[in-house]
Amino acid sequence: MVEGIISSEIYQILEKSLNAASLQQQMTGNNIANVNTPGYKRSEVVFRSKLDQVLNGMEKSYLPLTVTNKNHISIVPEMTIDSVNPEIITSTETSSRNDGNNVDIDIEMSKMAENTAYYSSLAQLTSMKLSMLSEVIKT
Repeated sequence: MVEGIISSEIYQILEKSLNAASLQQQMTGNNIANVNTPGYKRSEVVFRSKLDQVLNGMEKSYLPLTVTNKNHISIVPEMTIDSVNPEIITSTETSSRNDGNNVDIDIEMSKMAENTAYYSSLAQLTSMKLSMLSEVIKT
């Protein structure tokens, strides 16, 4: 029973978001570590925009279409939390530096601070949800 509750949609979203934020922190750390590496191209994680698309798509109400054959193509693509995964993108944009490196230390430091706050908020929300679940189990 508890396994079913913990595997609910909100916990899946929180888990995937925490994992993506952790991965983003690693990528930002790599970018900062390679700020002086000639030819290095910065990387970042794309996740939040994908999650927003899925969550906004879930809010829309579509009339369900019946697929009577496995070869039929669904008009409305299924959008699930399981289909959302973080993706690492390497930015190949040109650099204003002569060595080809496109890392801007100020931007990376601000992204790290933003991501730290985001991760902290997610961790706090997860803790609150688990605390509420614990209280319900105790009563």
